[in-house]
Amino acid sequence: MLKLKEVYKTYKNGVNALYNVNLFIEQGEFVYIIGPTGSGKSTLIKLIDAEERPSKGLVEVAGINIGKLRNGRIPFYRRYIGVVYQDYKLLPRKTVFENVMLALEIGNMALLPARNRVREVLDLVGLSDKANSYPDQLSGGQQQRCVIARAIANKPKLLIADEPTGNLDFAKAKEIVQLLEFINREEKTTVLVVTHDVDIVNTMRKRTIALEDGHLVADIKEGGYHSNA
Repeated sequence: MLKLKEVYKTYKNGVNALYNVNLFIEQGEFVYIIGPTGSGKSTLIKLIDAEERPSKGLVEVAGINIGKLRNGRIPFYRRYIGVVYQDYKLLPRKTVFENVMLALEIGNMALLPARNRVREVLDLVGLSDKANSYPDQLSGGQQQRCVIARAIANKPKLLIADEPTGNLDFAKAKEIVQLLEFINREEKTTVLVVTHDVDIVNTMRKRTIALEDGHLVADIKEGGYHSNA
């Protein structure tokens, strides 16, 4: 599903963000990407999402070589990927139903199947009773659930959750991660949770990839992670 081979990333301003990263993630895995600010997590997301290209090495998602992906094909490629953003990016004047529906309209899904899929994902994330509510009428946890529903509406092969628990207390954060695990099982979606929250990682205990200063420093199978960072 996801392959990085000898990947380096240097930005035009000279900042070196990733050094010789090698990583393989199979379809259907649930993986944490953890590391402090400046470790390379954001750059890794940008490479996977084709926002950036590697300076050197191979980045391949679902058989697609990101380095060779033409700009005109990027919108089509991104249909394979769902992203749960840190800042939600919900449209304030659209209801929960409409926010999720928008993802399917962009993908040109027919109206009736799209509406059925919206109902399905809202039920999956526990927001069926909030379909007609607006984002400012939701709690932080509910807004995050809405973002997750929108991200999985197109049945992506890969779901990237970027700091999905950053604005939540531990109890709510645990609920969100449990929801992502449920989606991983029920939808057979490969899930990457990008976080600096070591407490959540050590509580939920899944495969954990650790980055520090642009280097991949650990790949732990379902164990706790301890760092001096």
